[in-house]
Amino acid sequence: MKAQRSQSTPTTNRTGGASSASRGGKKPVAYGALYEAAADQELGADKSALWLPGEDPGKYQFAEDGDDAGGTGTAQRKTQDAKLPELREKHAGTQYMDYTQGQAFVKGAADQGAVDPNDVKQGALGNCYLMAGMAAVARANPSAIEKLIKDKGDGTFDVTLYLRKSAYGRPTPVTVNIDARLASKYAGSPIYAGIGDAEGGKQEMWAPLIEKALAQQKGSYDKISGGNIAKDGFNFGGATELLTGKIENYYNMDRLDEDDALLTVAAALESKKPVTADTRNIEGDEALTKEATSKNVYWNHAYAPVSVDLEGRTIDLQNPWGSSHVDKLPVSLFVKYYRSIRVNG
Repeated sequence: MKAQRSQSTPTTNRTGGASSASRGGKKPVAYGALYEAAADQELGADKSALWLPGEDPGKYQFAEDGDDAGGTGTAQRKTQDAKLPELREKHAGTQYMDYTQGQAFVKGAADQGAVDPNDVKQGALGNCYLMAGMAAVARANPSAIEKLIKDKGDGTFDVTLYLRKSAYGRPTPVTVNIDARLASKYAGSPIYAGIGDAEGGKQEMWAPLIEKALAQQKGSYDKISGGNIAKDGFNFGGATELLTGKIENYYNMDRLDEDDALLTVAAALESKKPVTADTRNIEGDEALTKEATSKNVYWNHAYAPVSVDLEGRTIDLQNPWGSSHVDKLPVSLFVKYYRSIRVNG
């Protein structure tokens, strides 16, 4: 479902700092890794190299994504003790607004549960790796998302993410306390991850809360954009690992044939494992770019597969923007446009 914008007005202002089925076949070899990719070059690409153990640092490049939406309404609302994460430089001066009607989870009219992949809406931050990961986990194991956030009932939330103390260490749960304030240019419309469902006067905030918790861990939103996520000594093993604590496996599309690619995605979906796929960087080929974008495939961008038609040999993928999804993409084009598949667990 499309994003629903609430008309309620945030109160407290504060300026932020500057199908599915599987069948037998070859099993490709997996290895752990993750890169962040995004499509919109308009925001100013910072294609920084993301180094991961055993990988070529020149292999991962990142761009910025498209520009763009809880707490409780108690009498005495608290704010987080920690300093609010700094905003991207271009958003310096944007106010943090308190979403007094926000709560972590709201079940939309068309949702199967309180956590639904359609709650994910990427904003003006090049973190499609994270947003696609959220959608993938929400699809495969929504209870895993619910376990990450505890509403304290006072306007703050405890948010748990799985972090590594070292590059080769196991991910362990780390909890931060954050409040319901989000950087917003307009009432009810955060500039980064968007509000999910809005029902009964409540605004769903699990996606922006997770995004804010990660920015809190790194000190700023800019530091979780693109290749910045793995800088400053932050040992990042993948978005789905961050959300589940389970290792993320990487499948290089250049090592897969069409059957391998189709079955890898189908098996992950069938076994309820979060799965994402990211596109190649072929921006210099105008003809191919036009061909791909006509099918809603954008370079340097991460998607969350939705379903596989094994007989029709097509794949549907969710765009974390919340729109421009990929429908019935032939597997021949999937291996042509995409450079990797990532499966959690």
